[in-house]
Amino acid sequence: MKKSVLLFFFIMTVGTMLSFAQTVKISTYGVSPYDVETDSVEHYFNRTYSGLRNVGIETKVFLLAKSTAAFSNPTWEVIEKPTGSNVQFGSVKVVDTSNQIITFIPDVQGTYKIKFSSGAQTAEMTFNAALYLGVEGGPVSCKTCHQYSIAGIPDVYNPWSATGHALDNKKAFDGEFGFFIPSCMPCHTTGFDPAANNDGFDDFPFVFPSVRQPGVYNQLFALYPEAMGRSSIQCEACHGPGSNHLAQIDNAKIDMTLSADVCSYCHKGGEENDIPLQYDLSFHGIGEALSHVSNNATCNPCHYGKAFVNKLKGVTGPVAETDPITCATCHDPHDATNTYQLRIVTATMKNGLVVENAGYGGLCLNCHQSRVNATSYVQNYRASLTSRFGPHHGPQGDLLIGTNAYTWGETLDQSPHFADIDNTCIGCHMAENDNVLNPDLSVGGHTFNMVNALGQDNVSACVDCHGNIGTDFNQKKLYINGNADLDKNGVAEGLQIEVEGLMEQLAMLLPPYGSPNINVIDSTWTLDEAGALFNYKMIDEDRSFGMHNPRYIVGLLYLSIGKLGGTVSIDDMNSELPSSYTLSNNYPNPFNPTTTINFSIPEQTNVKVIIYDALGNQVDVIADGVKSAGNYSVKWNAVNHASGIYFYKLETDNFVQVRKMVLMK
Repeated sequence: MKKSVLLFFFIMTVGTMLSFAQTVKISTYGVSPYDVETDSVEHYFNRTYSGLRNVGIETKVFLLAKSTAAFSNPTWEVIEKPTGSNVQFGSVKVVDTSNQIITFIPDVQGTYKIKFSSGAQTAEMTFNAALYLGVEGGPVSCKTCHQYSIAGIPDVYNPWSATGHALDNKKAFDGEFGFFIPSCMPCHTTGFDPAANNDGFDDFPFVFPSVRQPGVYNQLFALYPEAMGRSSIQCEACHGPGSNHLAQIDNAKIDMTLSADVCSYCHKGGEENDIPLQYDLSFHGIGEALSHVSNNATCNPCHYGKAFVNKLKGVTGPVAETDPITCATCHDPHDATNTYQLRIVTATMKNGLVVENAGYGGLCLNCHQSRVNATSYVQNYRASLTSRFGPHHGPQGDLLIGTNAYTWGETLDQSPHFADIDNTCIGCHMAENDNVLNPDLSVGGHTFNMVNALGQDNVSACVDCHGNIGTDFNQKKLYINGNADLDKNGVAEGLQIEVEGLMEQLAMLLPPYGSPNINVIDSTWTLDEAGALFNYKMIDEDRSFGMHNPRYIVGLLYLSIGKLGGTVSIDDMNSELPSSYTLSNNYPNPFNPTTTINFSIPEQTNVKVIIYDALGNQVDVIADGVKSAGNYSVKWNAVNHASGIYFYKLETDNFVQVRKMVLMK
């Protein structure tokens, strides 16, 4: 049950106990269908809860109290409740000495105020309990107000009407979905809770149709207007019931939160809905970026989800909601303009470059970029003489694109990752694999991890383009002039190891000179040293050690080292030879009877190009022998072979890749 979240609470508690006086805080604690299913022994989490503070009456609410030190006589109180309420707390679940969970069930409409005390420290939280009305129901419906832009609040009804949340039930009942059964309804309706009587979908008559075909949705509306008025994932599913709202927003009469708990209420349900389980294993999900950041306009847009959304709306400043980067940070629940309802797919880098060709990865670039314009920042380096000198944490986008480093006016070579990988960042960091939900082995998907908890690299993300590169990223070599010994130490090693070697060379050329431990920049540094330090920190903070853009990153190191009088320079990059193995798609494809296959090798090696039929039988060898580094083209004449699917394989001493082709006679 939320093991990663509870572990994070424990780690943060231990860390902060050492430095601060005790503080306590209470927060909602969402419970998903998956959480209920997996709590098979204790059954404490026996009902789902969205984590909202605005809930239907008779909803079971779960609250978490946490402290920066061990609790001292912890107590819970209901300090305000509506007239006629007999609300009581449920049992306490003790997580550890500074974290505990409790439940309560609001029994009538109105405001509830909960207080938690530990010693002299207290925390309070306000809840609202109400009835569901439906998006077009009630004396004044959600649609009545929110189909217009009013009081600074944009029209959200009309763009929401084009989302899957609004349309999927109609498509399902009208037969456009292949699979849709009665057990789908709890997550495809609003207010569904069999244990509560709060005018949700399940509190009104409804019979699931035996046949789903065009027109059924409208027929159901005519037969069961109250239930169907709460069909689909409407406003109240994510903001809570609206009977006490009606333009009133005090005392949680409507809730607006980006918490992942709201999405997990439906989307965290096992095999079919495992994205929140993946997210729980990501750095975004465990709140890694929250432990050290200030809540200000400079830092918070890339650390707090609400601040990121505000930034896209042109709003800056501190935020009250300090949840990390969550589902609704990246996906707009109200707008399906972009695929997957991504909030944005373009980015503007700090040097003014507008990026519109990054696919879905354009979203990532809005945070994963340098915080400064490299050229003006370095040239004015004396204004930033601190230990934080540099691009700050997260210049991955700049290096992937090959921009906004300090290049002394030089143009550097690029590797094709940014241009060739579909959706850039997404293509590798969300690569599919079989271990995405294994805590030790999780990579790809919404974990976004390229390395698992055991330190194993997700090399499967590279196979489609690079073939078999081995078991670790550091086995993949970059060749320049047919040589992979980029740091000139006499040993040709993997790119990441070579980049580390070049970084050490660069560090040794910076003050205090001769040591890999670089001094904090001060007024005695030269402009060239400041530029080299910026590039060093950019590559260090990137954390890919060359993988994002091998030729650009190596070129940047060569350039920086050369400017400081080192043993390599940018001239060492000049080469017309390939820097990596590639096997291109054959052309034409389909073909009859001949086709051309191009491949490149960055070093002298044994080369075979082998043809196989669809059953895996070898039918031809069209290249076999030792070849020097270079680009090659071979033809296959299939005049004596039958139409069908064939495969061609490039096999060398250090590389293997297979592609498919079609013979059509």
